[in-house]
Amino acid sequence: MPAVIFYPNQNQHVDCMVRDLSQDGALLDVPLAKEMPFVFWLRLDGETTLRFCTVVWGSENHLGVEFSEQIIERHRNERWGEPAVVLAKPHTPA
Repeated sequence: MPAVIFYPNQNQHVDCMVRDLSQDGALLDVPLAKEMPFVFWLRLDGETTLRFCTVVWGSENHLGVEFSEQIIERHRNERWGEPAVVLAKPHTPA
């Protein structure tokens, strides 16, 4: 699937191909992957939203990235545990 990488302080973008996609991250084919910044925004073809990515690993032409929303959620869970469930009393009309 085609995608575009945008990164801070740059007016240009980099085209790439998404080889594997999950809720948590992606495997990207990127020309000159080793020259890419550690964090960037990724827009998948056909989507309007940008995903903030952190590079987890890289090789000559590939990057493994984790979507930052998942990183934040994992750190929150590690620090505070699972989100608390709030139970409310049902409202009964008087």
